[in-house]
Amino acid sequence: MIGRLIPWATFVADRPSMAGCPANGLLGITMDWDGAGEVTRIAGVLASGREVLLVDLVAENPRPILSTAEVDALVRAAIEALGEGASS
Repeated sequence: MIGRLIPWATFVADRPSMAGCPANGLLGITMDWDGAGEVTRIAGVLASGREVLLVDLVAENPRPILSTAEVDALVRAAIEALGEGASS
C-alpha cells in the first residue's frame, strides 16, 4: 500500500472531515505508512504528474501518532495553502 494513488474524489468521499475541501489542482493523494500502520507521508499528485508533499511526519522527531481527524486537518491546510495555482 505504500505510495498507492488514491483518486481525489475517493479520498474526499471516504473522509467526511474533508468535505468541501478544494482540490486545488490535485488528481489524487499518495500515502505512505510505516510498519506499524501509522501514516508517515502524504503527497498530492497534480494533473502534470508532479507530486507535491503535503504532510511529512518522518521529519518530526519524535514522530507523533495522529488521529484520522488530525491527519485530515494537516492535509486540508496543506491543500488550501497550495491555492488555485497548484495545477502547474
